[in-house]
Amino acid sequence: MKTLVLYDSMGGNTEKVAKKIHQVVTDDGAASILIKLDENTELDFYDYDLVFVGSPDIEWLPTPKMMDFLHKKKLLEHRMRGDILPGAPAQPGKFAVCFATFCGAHTGIGEVLSVTQWLASFLEHIGYMVLEKIHIPGEMRNFGQAKGWMNAERLARLNESGRLGNIKGRPNEQDLLDVKTKVQGILSYLKFYKELQSS
Repeated sequence: MKTLVLYDSMGGNTEKVAKKIHQVVTDDGAASILIKLDENTELDFYDYDLVFVGSPDIEWLPTPKMMDFLHKKKLLEHRMRGDILPGAPAQPGKFAVCFATFCGAHTGIGEVLSVTQWLASFLEHIGYMVLEKIHIPGEMRNFGQAKGWMNAERLARLNESGRLGNIKGRPNEQDLLDVKTKVQGILSYLKFYKELQSS
């Protein structure tokens, strides 16, 4: 099963998760391509049977770079090719997983659900069956995403006293183990699914 792990990362949290996903897939014996999104990224989603797409949570949405790539570039390409059909029928053998890292200091898990739903909506529009949405807490590290209102005291308060409790150092080894377990479960499901399809 040819796998793509596509991600954007600002402070390193989402990159840690993406690398763990890639490792689990390759350890399972599948071909996996790991791509950190940049302005030169070129790919055709349909080249891959299993796609993982991930982003940090930036004000309840994926990063602007990820949204521009998926919505303004890839969705337009798929529309022009005639891939976007009424009812968004699933393409045979095409599966996806969305993942996002988040601080969750204010409303907890509620801050990130819209991120993976946004990613899933794109993937479903092009015919991928979304199997899972994975949400991983992560320490806020990037002052730049705070648009000038952040200082060291506020950052410490967000990371230590938010809705999720103290998230300093996360995603940590336990978080990455949880990701590994979920990905192993997804891969196991797909093996059984393919066996049933071929019998």
